[in-house]
Amino acid sequence: MYSCVRSTLALLCLAVCLCGMCGEVWAANAWDYLIQRLHKDGVQGAEVDALLGLLPATPTQSPMGRKILALYKKQFFPQPKIKPTDYYKGVVSNENVQKCKAYLLTHEAALTKAETVYGVPKALIVALLFVETRLGEVLGDVPENAFYTLASMAQARTPEAISAWLPKMKGYKKRLKWITKNMVDRSNWAYKEFRALVKYMLQNGIKPEELPCSIYGAIGLCQFMPSNILPYAADGDQDGRIDLFKPADAFMSVGKYMVGHGWKPNLSWQEQHTVLMRYNHSKVYANTILALSALITAQ
Repeated sequence: MYSCVRSTLALLCLAVCLCGMCGEVWAANAWDYLIQRLHKDGVQGAEVDALLGLLPATPTQSPMGRKILALYKKQFFPQPKIKPTDYYKGVVSNENVQKCKAYLLTHEAALTKAETVYGVPKALIVALLFVETRLGEVLGDVPENAFYTLASMAQARTPEAISAWLPKMKGYKKRLKWITKNMVDRSNWAYKEFRALVKYMLQNGIKPEELPCSIYGAIGLCQFMPSNILPYAADGDQDGRIDLFKPADAFMSVGKYMVGHGWKPNLSWQEQHTVLMRYNHSKVYANTILALSALITAQ
């Protein structure tokens, strides 16, 4: 498991194993596609190989399977639409406002610094972090870490790679072409995120087990995808290391991201809403943060 990836490439000539309902086939080194693509992009060397050597023997089907299942249901079995004025259920409440106010007081100095530098109100930053991770209480939605999650999604490009999930998609045998296309699209997206994550991990000395994540690999209190780290993450406590699981870094990173996506002084409610939707393209998400932020400020 911890051996150099370059050495494991020699194992590709060995026997393969069959698994899953569709007879999924994995080479002895199941990460061959991912490794070769990284090397082609110049992401290689002893440090990279050592890091990749920490991947488990085979990918997990869960992230890609979950994503394709969600897309499949949306495409072929549409659900009733959510009202654009809705909030996330159970989030905008007095109890949660009090939690946010207590958190704001605990981290007031770092939040004030972020507000001063970027002009994003403290209450709004706290409200966003509450929606994202319950102020750090829920940092991982899945047992896999971000490193394993994104690597698995990047490697999965054919229906055989999500064989355990296919039976959950009614009529999937007639739609394998659609499934394949969407898997390739999501694999390409995940590869770019994984490549960014590898660079971030090496630059900051971060281990895979230190990266609990969302179902598709977002990390930290502020739930950044790895490709957002280089342009928007900030070292809030100035310790020379960007760690999005540390409040001070997360606060500054949210502020920098918001300014980078259009935040400026004296925005109207609708303009603030538009910027928040660039953080997460959901009207309900933006509604919830603005409502929670307003209550934090008012009480």
